[in-house]
Amino acid sequence: MNSPMNDDPFSVLDLPVRFDLDLADVRRRLMRATLSLHPDRASSPVEASENTARLAAMNAAAQSLEDDLARAELVLARHGGPSPSEDRSLPDGFLESMLEVRMELASAHASGDEGDRSRLEDWARSEWNDRRSAVAGLLEMEDDRTPDDAALAAVRLELNRWRYAQRMLEQIDPDVNALDL
Repeated sequence: MNSPMNDDPFSVLDLPVRFDLDLADVRRRLMRATLSLHPDRASSPVEASENTARLAAMNAAAQSLEDDLARAELVLARHGGPSPSEDRSLPDGFLESMLEVRMELASAHASGDEGDRSRLEDWARSEWNDRRSAVAGLLEMEDDRTPDDAALAAVRLELNRWRYAQRMLEQIDPDVNALDL
C-alpha cells in the first residue's frame, strides 16, 4: 500500500492515470479499503492511527477523482501539462462573450426573470458538458503515449474554458455540486 503522505490520488488508489476512469471502480476500491483498514480491525493503537491516516488519504483521493474537472487537472499535471496559474489562455473573444453572458445573468437576477435564468443555466450546463467532452477526447490516449506540448496546451485551454462554465453554474446556483453534473 502507498504511504498516506503520497497525495497523488491515482497512486493512493492504485489506479491508472486516465481521465476515463470507472467511478464505480473508484468507489469499490475505497469501500474495500474501508473494510480492511477500519481502525477497529487494528491490532494496536499505532496501527489504528496509521489505518485512519491511510483511509483519510484514500477518501480524499476518491473525492478528487470523482470530480471530473479535478480529475482532468490531475491527469494533465501527471503528463507535465501547465497548471492554471502557468497558462491562463482562452480563445479569442471568449472573455467578452462570458462578460455578456454574466451581464445577462445579472439582469435576469435583478428582474427576477426565471425564464432567462433557466435559459442561462441550460446554456452553462451545455457549455460544461461540451468542455468535459472536449477534454475527455483530448485526454484519450494510449497508456504508453506521452502527449506533446501542443496537446497539453490544448487540454489546458479547454480546462480554462471549463472552469468558466463551472463558475457560471455556481453563480446561477450556489448549491451546485460538480459531482451532480
